Amino acid sequence: MADTPELESAYALETPEDNLRHYRAWAESYDAEFVAATGYRFPAVIAGAYLAAGGGWPCLDVGCGTGALGERFPGGAVVDGLDLSPEMLAVARQKALYRTLIVSDLTRPLPILGETYAGLVSSGTFTFGHVGPEALDELVRVMRPGALAVISVRPLLWEEKGFAAHFERLSVRVSAPGS
Repeated sequence: MADTPELESAYALETPEDNLRHYRAWAESYDAEFVAATGYRFPAVIAGAYLAAGGGWPCLDVGCGTGALGERFPGGAVVDGLDLSPEMLAVARQKALYRTLIVSDLTRPLPILGETYAGLVSSGTFTFGHVGPEALDELVRVMRPGALAVISVRPLLWEEKGFAAHFERLSVRVSAPGS
């Protein structure tokens, strides 16, 4: 998959405000210029892994954008979408894939009750210029005990941005007796 000029620009973003501006301008053409043109596979891989592992409903699609991942779930799946960009969510809304769409910044507390979701998926959100491991604690908070999470993290960021260490801390915290 070759990077497009828009994707290269997306990797250089630094703040939520940068992301809002970028995706506001890209929302209407995102599916054609990126998803279709590049053969973007992560949504299918993430959805397939979630379903194969027995993921349940309701599920939260984190950084759902225009719904590329949501399109990979079977009819009847109960999925909510969360994204920073109202414009990207407007495109997703037109597809009628999600039960609820939530505009929210993953670097802040989410407007979601704790232990709401049986599962969580995310494709392309934890990458250059987007969201780092600091969002993971809040995502764990909205997951039910025993929930399944399937997310993509760019390999170059796994160690460099602290995802490996953060997941290690989470696995100890989540699996600790009495927690």
